[in-house]
Amino acid sequence: MRQRIVRALLAALLALPAASRAQDNAQNDGNDPLTPKAALQLQDYFQPFLNERLGSGANQTNVRGVLPHDAFGVPQFARASFPAVASAWGPAGSETGIGDLTVFDVPVFVVNGVKFGVGPLVVAPTSTSVALGDRKWQIGAEGIASARHAWGLTAGLASYQQSTDGRSQSLTFQPLLFYNLDDGYYLRSSGIVSFDLARRTTVVPLGIGLGRVIPLPSGRILNFFVEPQYSVIRAGNGVPTFQLYAGFNVQFPLGGGSR
Repeated sequence: MRQRIVRALLAALLALPAASRAQDNAQNDGNDPLTPKAALQLQDYFQPFLNERLGSGANQTNVRGVLPHDAFGVPQFARASFPAVASAWGPAGSETGIGDLTVFDVPVFVVNGVKFGVGPLVVAPTSTSVALGDRKWQIGAEGIASARHAWGLTAGLASYQQSTDGRSQSLTFQPLLFYNLDDGYYLRSSGIVSFDLARRTTVVPLGIGLGRVIPLPSGRILNFFVEPQYSVIRAGNGVPTFQLYAGFNVQFPLGGGSR
């Protein structure tokens, strides 16, 4: 049954009309993780159902800042992600606080029209509870790649991080797929595949959502989206069975003018 639903959704996606090339550019700029514009992002993960935890859930609201720069003469992207409001609840009660701060910096290169880069990643133990974060210093690496197409954009983010005491290890991969429609709308899929190597948990979500990019005369780009995600593969206590991912992003041209 699940396979028939996925095939039907893919068929419907391929049958949708693509946007014009001018609209393509705005939508691809708004969704490309390596667009050379500064950005402020507000994103929320609402997880009302957790695997093997009846009556439990979680919510995390992330504030992210993206800053392109040219340190040492090499184009780079720095991103900081801070769970400003994090909560977890269950039969034993609930906790609300902040999560762990994650920062990475990625030098960017272009080969045959594909942008990619790999750089260092650091996690600072800013969480107020072990229910909201590992509360350990972690180091690792982040990789990003993106490719633009006439119909939209494909991209991917991958990261590995490990705590300094070696007791926490995780590997994540986020494939990104955007299919552009008319009037700035687009379809999207961006579930994060996560492997917690220490706790031996796995989650593979499949998401299909809708968003809209609005370019402004100032050169700023607004981006709104909502994406339900269902975990087609889940193993381990506490991984999300279903989550609703929604967000608002605004990009700023470098130098304050249009670009």
